Amino acid sequence: MSDARAVRKRQQLNNLVAMVKELAGPNHTIVDFCSGGGHVGIVLAHTLPHCRVILMKTKKILVRGRDRSLQLGLQNISFIQETVALHACGVATDMVLDRCIRAKAGFVISPCCYGFIQNTLKFSFPRSKKFAEALTYKEHMILCRFADQTAVQLPIERRLIGKRCMGLVDLDRSWAAETHGYTVKVMTMEPESCSPKNNMLVGVSA
Repeated sequence: MSDARAVRKRQQLNNLVAMVKELAGPNHTIVDFCSGGGHVGIVLAHTLPHCRVILMKTKKILVRGRDRSLQLGLQNISFIQETVALHACGVATDMVLDRCIRAKAGFVISPCCYGFIQNTLKFSFPRSKKFAEALTYKEHMILCRFADQTAVQLPIERRLIGKRCMGLVDLDRSWAAETHGYTVKVMTMEPESCSPKNNMLVGVSA
C-alpha cells in the first residue's frame, strides 16, 4: 500500500471510530459488519476496553483479524463468520441498516458502490415514502448510478454531481430510518479527500 493510500485509510478509520466513540457507552456491544481485515473493529476494541466488539466477515479474513487481535492481547473482541456480503456495498448497506433498526441499535455506516443498489425480495427502492412519491424505481436507479461518479480521475464538475447524488441516496435511507424512530445524520468524512465515497450515516434510536 502506498503512503498516500495509507494516510487516506487512516483518515477513513478515524472518522468511523470518532462517530462510534460518540455513540458508545460502557458495556455496550459494538458489531462491525462486513469487517474486512478488522481495521475498524480492532481499533474500537483497543479504544473502548469497556465495550464488547464483534467482527463479522468471511472466514479467511476473520482468521487474519483474529490473529491480529491475539497479538494485541485484546480480551473484549470476538469473531463471527458471516456470508451476507463481502463488504457493505450496494444493498449490503441497507441490510446492515435493517439489522440495526430491528435491534433498535445505533449505527455508523459508510455506504459504497451505489451503482449496485437494486430491488431485492427484502428491499425496494426508493426506501422512504417521500422519495417514492417523487421518484420512480428507474429514476432512483439512475440517481444511484450517478452517485458512483466520484472517482478522483473524473472532472470536478462530474464528481460534484456524484457527491450530490450520493447525498440524495443516503437522505432517502435516513428518512426511511427516521420512520422507525431514529434521528439520522448524513455526514461527510473529513477531509473529504480521504475517500471518493466519503458519506457516513449516523443514527440513534429514540
